[in-house]
Amino acid sequence: MDLRVLRRPIFDLLAGRGQCLLSGTVSSRRNESSYRRMKKKLNVKPDASFGFSKDSPATDHIIFNPPSSAPSVLHTPLKFLPKEDKRRQLYSVAKNSTLGIDEEAKLPPAILKQNAGYQRYHLTQEDVAEIRRLRSSDPETWTRLKLARKFNCTSLFIGICCEATAEKVALEKAKLEAVKERWGPKRRMAREDRVKRREAAYRDE
Repeated sequence: MDLRVLRRPIFDLLAGRGQCLLSGTVSSRRNESSYRRMKKKLNVKPDASFGFSKDSPATDHIIFNPPSSAPSVLHTPLKFLPKEDKRRQLYSVAKNSTLGIDEEAKLPPAILKQNAGYQRYHLTQEDVAEIRRLRSSDPETWTRLKLARKFNCTSLFIGICCEATAEKVALEKAKLEAVKERWGPKRRMAREDRVKRREAAYRDE
């Protein structure tokens, strides 16, 4: 009985140590399938394009192909190069060679100046009168967005042409007040802070 009592702490210690070691190595252990897949992925077969081609000169040569990136501190400007330096010739050859690529073919089509903006002057006085009549007769149906789509113009132009009636303004104000009544203290405080920040921005503070 005494031997069992003495052995139990030792067995518990060894068992806990094994679990700790196992838990620390399970996450970093690589399975056979993943190891084989990674080894197969990295085992690239040699290709003929990796080495020199048949047309390559037998002597050593430099391939000068600067990337289209920001200038590096390792690049020496021409002003500081000696006249006999071979890099001057390489720079001149690379600058003058186009490799048969048309620069205009890579550019997107030019945007016409008249189509770049939204300024349109196609509405006549009769169209403006019709816009005002529709807006005043039924402002709920003929909103600014619907009138802009009908007459092929912007909603800003509709707002400039005709102002909303007093009934429409009162109705929108009542809707806004009803929405504000459902606000909580946090949202109300956030909206008040937004108004204060906007006013401070207008005052350049």
